[in-house]
Amino acid sequence: MFDAVVAKKARMERLLHGAKRNPREDLVTSSLFGMLRLLTPESRQAALSVLCGHPLPSDAKIYLWPFFVGESENSEPDVVLEFMKDGQRAFWIVEVKWGAPLGADQCAREIRTVARGRCRRGGVPARERRVLGYTLLGAEAQHQKAVEDLRCTVRNGLEAVPIDGIRSLEWTTAAENLRALERGAVDAGLKSWSALSANFLAGQPQGAVLGAWPTMTMPVKGSFAFDDEERFALPPMTAVPATRYDFRENK
Repeated sequence: MFDAVVAKKARMERLLHGAKRNPREDLVTSSLFGMLRLLTPESRQAALSVLCGHPLPSDAKIYLWPFFVGESENSEPDVVLEFMKDGQRAFWIVEVKWGAPLGADQCAREIRTVARGRCRRGGVPARERRVLGYTLLGAEAQHQKAVEDLRCTVRNGLEAVPIDGIRSLEWTTAAENLRALERGAVDAGLKSWSALSANFLAGQPQGAVLGAWPTMTMPVKGSFAFDDEERFALPPMTAVPATRYDFRENK
């Protein structure tokens, strides 16, 4: 949340005094990604891989809401990740959605401006940037067409992003993946972050999922033998007295 307030994406008076409209997407973005700066590089890499829906090759630097200016267009992606792959700098874009629709050509526009535009705000280094992936985190049915259009654009070679790098992740899937990350985590910080994030998502309609089925213990194998003439005493039964009811027909 601190990142959202510092970046003027959220206002404390709105949060504290219950204004009608809270910047939910920005608060979720800040809460999920802002805390990752406090983790170890190895844990941060694991956490970002879960949120991107794709394994990252190394630890990454996190930029929240950088603003890019391109040729006759601009964009402000929620998250831009900078990491190293094969000895070269690479970037991954994450757009966070919490029920809101995507803008016209938003996905491809963000890729173009991050790759070739000038970062006017946010501190992303200048020079050409190699974008290796784009994740729509919080995808819903209303976003399916936009994601498919982006994949079609990439297949046609209009955007220099590997087709495998176009990811669409629902909040329910993200919550399940965070649970799995928590179970396998050794680092205390990563375990706490993944548990807190999964618990938050599970408490919201967007990320509510059923928990795992309980483990069922099968009974041990056994056998019973009875003598032919063995009798089993029945508990005493109280006899029910005979009862009769007569009803008069109304005329």
